[in-house]
Formats: sequence, C-alpha cells, structure tokens
Amino acid sequence: MKSKPGYVIVLGILMVVVASIIAIAVITQVDTTIRRAILTRDKLNDEADALKIIATSAAYLRSKYSVANGFYLAEHRTVQEHYDEIKNVVLKSSGPVEKTVWESLFQSDSQIYLSVVKDLLRSPSGDTPLQRALRDSKQKGLISADLSKIKVLTLAEADTRTWSVLLFVQVNNSFCWAVVGPEGFFNYAVFLPNGIPEGTYYGTGEVIDGPSWFGVDDRDRGGLGILGNPGPRFYGKTFYRKLRKNSTEDLSRIFVGGRVTLSDSDVQSYKRAFQGKTYWEAQLASLEKVDLINFAKGDISAPNGPAGIEVVYSKASGAQNIDDLIITSTIETINGVVTQVLSIGGPEDGYFRARNNRYKARIEIPFPGPPNVPAKILLEEKRPNGQVFSYNRILNSFNGFLGLFCETTNSQIAFGHKDSWIKNTFIGDWTILAMGYRGRQEEQTPHDYVKIYSDIEYYSAKSDRKMVLQINNVQYEVQMTPFFTNGRPIPNNRDVKGLVRAQSDGAQTLVEVDGKTFWDAWYKTMSEVGSKDHINFITAGDIVIPWHQGYRYDSNKIRNLRMDMSIFTMYWDREKAKRSGNPLVPTLKVDYRNFQGLSYRFIFGSLASEAVTATWSTRENKGLKEFNVFDQRLYSAKRGFAPMTGAILMEGLRLR
Repeated sequence: MKSKPGYVIVLGILMVVVASIIAIAVITQVDTTIRRAILTRDKLNDEADALKIIATSAAYLRSKYSVANGFYLAEHRTVQEHYDEIKNVVLKSSGPVEKTVWESLFQSDSQIYLSVVKDLLRSPSGDTPLQRALRDSKQKGLISADLSKIKVLTLAEADTRTWSVLLFVQVNNSFCWAVVGPEGFFNYAVFLPNGIPEGTYYGTGEVIDGPSWFGVDDRDRGGLGILGNPGPRFYGKTFYRKLRKNSTEDLSRIFVGGRVTLSDSDVQSYKRAFQGKTYWEAQLASLEKVDLINFAKGDISAPNGPAGIEVVYSKASGAQNIDDLIITSTIETINGVVTQVLSIGGPEDGYFRARNNRYKARIEIPFPGPPNVPAKILLEEKRPNGQVFSYNRILNSFNGFLGLFCETTNSQIAFGHKDSWIKNTFIGDWTILAMGYRGRQEEQTPHDYVKIYSDIEYYSAKSDRKMVLQINNVQYEVQMTPFFTNGRPIPNNRDVKGLVRAQSDGAQTLVEVDGKTFWDAWYKTMSEVGSKDHINFITAGDIVIPWHQGYRYDSNKIRNLRMDMSIFTMYWDREKAKRSGNPLVPTLKVDYRNFQGLSYRFIFGSLASEAVTATWSTRENKGLKEFNVFDQRLYSAKRGFAPMTGAILMEGLRLR
C-alpha cells in the first residue's frame, strides 16, 4: 500500500529538523569540550608557570638573605593595597585545620606577624634582578605566561629586614604561595658538626625523633655509631658523613625516617656556619638591654622600647669548683596573675658576687611571658660591712633576652640546686646567653660551665598539666609527661604503642596509646594554654649534666631528666680556635660514670653542639639514655640569637 505524498514531505522535514538539532548539540558539546580542554590546558600551564616562578623567586630571596639580619627587602616598593587580596586567597583555599595555621600569620598578636606587602618585581630604581631573571626564563621558553599578567608579592614582618616572608605568586587566575624562612640549626633534633666520638654509639632504647645531622671532625673521625639489637630508632630523616655499625638490626628499622649520606662539602659548609661570631656581633650590637644591678639601683634609665637583661657577676671567693651563679625558676600566682619567678643567687648565704659586693635578685614575669611583657626586678645588695639594701624597679617591656656574663672567666652557672630536685618552669620566648669574660669569649680564655641539676619545663607543657586523649571514642585525661608508664619514651610515631596512666571518671586506669595521638594532643594543649614557650640556651662554654643525690627518688630508680629547650654549645670564632692549637671545645657533657642507674635525658627542642660526650656505657649499664624530640613549632624561624645554617626553607607550598 502506497503512502500519501504530503505525509512523506512532513516526515522528511521533521527528520531534517531533528538531525539539525542533534548536530548542533554535538557541535556545541564538542565546542564546550574543546573550550574546557583549552581552559584546563591554560590553567595547567599557569600553575606550572606559578610553581617555576615561586622557585625562582625563592632563589632570589636567598640572595637577599644574611644569617645575621634576615631578608633585606627595603629596595622593593611597598604595595599595601594587595594585603586583603592575598589574605582572602590564602584563607579561602585552606581546609579547617590548615586555616588556623595560616590565620596566625595575619594576627597582630602572633609571634610572627606578616603585614607589610612588598612587590618583588618593582623598585624605585626600575628593573629588579627578579624581573630580569623572569624575562630570561621567558626568552628561553622556560615559562610561557605573559609577564604583564604576573605578580610576585611578599608579606613581611617589617619594611626593611625580616626573618620570614609569605611569598605569593599570581599568574592570570592561578595562585601559588609558601612561607620562606631561614633554616636554623634548631631545625634538627640533633645537629653535631663533628658527629659523636669514636667508640660511642646510640644503642637499644635510644630515640632521636626528628631530623638529625652528624658530621666528622678534621681528621675524618666521628660520624654516627649505632649499636645493639633492636638498636636505636631515628624517626626523622638522618644525615651523616660516615656510619659505624655494630648491630645486626635491619637499617630500615633503625632509620625509620630515611637517611642521606653527606658529602665533604656539605659537612664543611654547615660547620663553617656553626659559630657564634656570625650571629652574636650583629645581634648584641642591635639588641636593647639593661644591666640588672645598675637598672635596679636607678643608675641607668629605662629604654623606650623592649629590652633584655644582663647579669654581670664575679667568681665566688674560695674554692674554684663551686657554683658562682645559681638560678631557679618557679611559678607563683601574684595578685591573681600566673607569674614566672626567676631567682638569681649564689653560694654565699644565697648571694652572688659582683663588683666587690654581693647580690641576690628576683625577677617576676607575668603570663604569657616574653616578649613584650613587664618584668619586675627586686634586688638585694649586701655590702662588705654587712649592711643590706633593697631596690625594686619595673622594666616596662622585657624582650626575653637574658645575658649571663662573668666578669672574668672559668665561672660556673647552675640551674637548680645540687642534691635537690625542682621543676624550673619558663613562660614565653627566651634567649639565654652564657659567656665568660663579659661576653668576649672569643679570646679563647678558660670558659664557663653551665650545670643542669634538675628539670627545665615549659609552662604550657608542665608535667603536672592534664591533656585529653581520645582513644576508641573515649576521652581520657593524661598528664603531660613524655614517657610511658614503664619509663620508656613516647616517640611521635603511629606505630609506637605503649601504656599511659589515664584518669577517666575519677578512676586511674592504664590505656594503650600510639605516639602520634599522644604528641598531637601535646601540641594542641600547648597552643590552648596561650603562652608561646621556648628557650634558646646558648653558650661558648660547656653544659654539664652531673650526677647528684637529687636523681634518687626511691631505692631502685633514678629520675629522668627533662630539658625543654634548644641547646647550642658553639665556638665564638671557629677559625681562631683552630689556630690556637689546643682550643677549648664547647661540649655537652654527661657525668655518666658516676650515675647510679640508667634513665633518660629528654630534650624537647634541638641539640646542636660542637662536641658531646658519651651518655652511658653498655658495659657498666650506667648513665642517661638519649631521648631527643624535635619541637615541630621550630620550623618557623626563631628570632634573636638562634643560629642559622645559611640555607633557606620553603614550607607550606600551596597551589590554587
């Protein structure tokens, strides 16, 4: 049967219309896909360019950096109008946890406050070296972006010099940013330019939890020695020039964080940087400070801005092996305010000697501690005729620097009292510098001893403070002590498990916890307390850990020693020391032969020392085992005297 001609025409028209619609849809989809592909390609190109440009910019900043003064940015134009733009991009691109970290960089009350915006591509004199470097990269085809569409900005702490910057790059609609700061020797849990002595080893039960660096001395001795089964554990990346192995343990189980063999040039470059002269000359000249005695007695006026405190003292009369200066630091509540009370005395009726008279001092520092808090100084003077005079004065803004300078040499400073045990507790950010000959230790005269007799703790991590651990959806209160209940250390590692004594619903119980859970709670509690506690302790002499009766707390055990600080024992002038023929080598010493048992020396921070002694003997089974935990907060550069390696770090790299 035949169709009607009109129906066929209508059907043909409909088919043509449908085919056209389908064709248009296909073409539109293809066009959209092509556009998306082009946009994606362009976006990827922009992101690739942004990464290359931020690396080039970081290299440029390295050329503007000095270990004494930080980054020099004065020659670049200030472009404050970009501040809100940078802040919004960074914060809106961050997750909830990360956002709190970035926010701290924009808060005026934070330790590092980045508020000054500089344009690295502009200067009053015209082209900048970075501009020329990017032009050269464009000509060589290393980057493809239109240079007029590129921004390279920094957020800095100050208009001229700064220790850390937020480096921010924009290429069209792509953004890349990172924090750039100097690498310090405090960026290692352990930094030993000459390694550990020949014949000494890290053994079973010892822990280095963080990056570590072991060089060799000028005779190619030192390096790193490991001993025992299962042997020590290094939970951060380990750098060494040579390895002395006296263990059958698999090295991958010992070096959990990986390991790198250093070159001779690596060792020499870092060793050259590890000397006080590089930093202290510039810092001491620029740092405002007052003499404790002269200031308290009103002989000098108070500075306008923040200032540190110098204690200039003399050797005690009589025997040469007594402690000339005795320091303790405790916490009191004064007029309702938590206050650190720093007591400075000596061996003669509690007085130290200075300028033919005797003194004792009490310095009261309120929460949250330095920098920039008032310090009340109470000074007592005892004259040769027995008369006692008292003085008190307030230093309106204490910056946290405490200089301990002997008028002569060969002095002894003590933290704590021999044959007793206290918790020396510090609040805030401190730099303590101990040197003989009124700070001129470069003369290579006999140097000081600093003796550690008892614990040094941060207020925010006091051992009697409680923190909350959540384990299997149950919350437990745990004291902030870095040891399991059996006395073993708690490394910052998910695979390390042990029992801690917890308090839940008023009952004491033992619960199993892994190291990462414990240390995450530790850092969280520290941040919640609100004081940014840290100590840089620096000396050109020796730090000594002697055995004394205060270590005993029952008939069978001795105490673990806790030192919350970053320790630096270093030459003033390395080359001058070498030329002297028989230099006095700044050393961290442990009197392990006289210890009556084996416990741990816990350092929360960094240990960087020209030399160290053995801490214990496997044959005698005496001494202190090592337990060093890197303070993660130190990846952001500390100001002040904390010595730098000369390298810079780029942290928190982000791309959007």
